Parts: sequence; C-alpha cells; structure tokens
Amino acid sequence: MKANIRFFLGHRDAQRRHRVSQRAKRGKKTSAAPAYRYLCASLCISVAQNLLAQANEPVTVRYPDAEKLRDLQTDRAYQYGTDAPPPDNPIARFLAYLWQKIAEFLVSDAYQNVWQYVFLAAIAGLAVYLLLKAEMLGSLFAKRAQQSDGLDYETITENIHEIDFDAAISSAVEQQNYRLAVRLLYLQTLKRLTDAELIQYKPDKTNRQYVYELANSPQQSDFEQLTRQFEFVWYGDFPVDAGRFDTLRAQFRAFAGSLAIAR
Repeated sequence: MKANIRFFLGHRDAQRRHRVSQRAKRGKKTSAAPAYRYLCASLCISVAQNLLAQANEPVTVRYPDAEKLRDLQTDRAYQYGTDAPPPDNPIARFLAYLWQKIAEFLVSDAYQNVWQYVFLAAIAGLAVYLLLKAEMLGSLFAKRAQQSDGLDYETITENIHEIDFDAAISSAVEQQNYRLAVRLLYLQTLKRLTDAELIQYKPDKTNRQYVYELANSPQQSDFEQLTRQFEFVWYGDFPVDAGRFDTLRAQFRAFAGSLAIAR
C-alpha cells in the first residue's frame, strides 16, 4: 500500500515538473518575439534618420579640372561631330573622294535595287542579241556589204534571168571574193526555183518568204539550210576561204540536182 502511494505521488510530481517545463519554454518564445520586433523597428528608424540627414545636407557641385577639360576638347580622337580635313596629297585626296562615293552608293537605294538593274541589263542584252540574229537587220548588213565591195552583182537583183551566173561565179572565185561567189550561188538557186515554178521571184521579197513558199515542197528543208548559210556569210560577214566555199558550192549543186530530179 505504501509502495502504491509513493508511486502515485512520484508520478504526480513528474507531471507537475513537466507542466512547469512547458510553461517555461512558452515563456521564452513569447519573450523572444517582442525583442525581435524591437530590433527591426530600431534599425528602420536609424536608416530613416540617416537618409533624412543626408537630404538636409547642402549639395556640393564638383567641376572637372579646367586644364584637363581643354586637353580633352582639343584631342582629335574625341572629335566626332566634324569631318576630317582632306589630305594634302592629290592622290590621297582622290582616293578619299572615291571611297566616300562608294560608301554613299552602298547605303543608297540604288545599291539595294542593284539586282534589278542587273536583271534589266541581261534582258536588254538578250534583246540586242535576238535583234542581231533577226532577218529584219539583214538589209542593214546588206547595205554595209554593198558599200564595202562596190560590185555590180550585189545590186543587180531586179532581173536574175539576165545574169550569166557561171561566168560571174568563176570571176568572183578568181578574185578570191568568196562572199560574192556565195551570193551569186544563192541568186542562181532562186532563178532555178523560179524556173521550176516553185516560187515567184520578186526583188522586194525576203529570203524567209521564199522559204515559206516551199512549205508543201520536199525541197523546203534543204533550201532553208542554204538560206541560213548564205545569210551567215553575206549578212553576218562570216569569213569564207577556198575550202569553205568549195563545201558550200557542193551543197548548192546538190540542191540543184534534186530540183532536176524532181522535174
């Protein structure tokens, strides 16, 4: 019985000590919070007082050293607002002017559209090339050839039936005037086509018109080839030597043979 009473009293004392310990801990926590708030408030007040004191102080204006300022103002490395003076050397002055113009062109609208100009120039070059190959310029080349050679056979095209082609061609070959000989071969071919009633010869007709008149004839392809060779030599001023002329004369003779067979 006594043992139970001692155990009960000991247990109650332990509970009392535990409650006292818990109250002490809570007391420490509640006492630490006001101290923390006090420190924060003191710090804020101190900072505010320092800022207020600095704001009330008079402002002191600081000026740079006058001599150093003059040195900086006269230093060429810091002169950004004015252009550099032109060089005294004429060559250097010209190069400076050239570089200035190039720089202005690079920032201009013309440089931005430079590929448009390149494209237009390519189109213009192609147009000139096609015009040079067109038959519409044939008369211009013929006129120049007439002025350079000044031979009668170049202008006598009104009546091809009055020309002695064999004698005229032989004379041109003896004089090594192979361009004129090729022209006479072509006129002789026109005479043969007219005699065969395959074309109607007129002095104001073009070579293309004669080709079109042979549209339904088996000779059109060969005649068109001969026409092209003649135009290259006569209107295009392509050089013709003895070997080249012999080749062309053989082609004209072969065409004349085909006409004889067709008849």
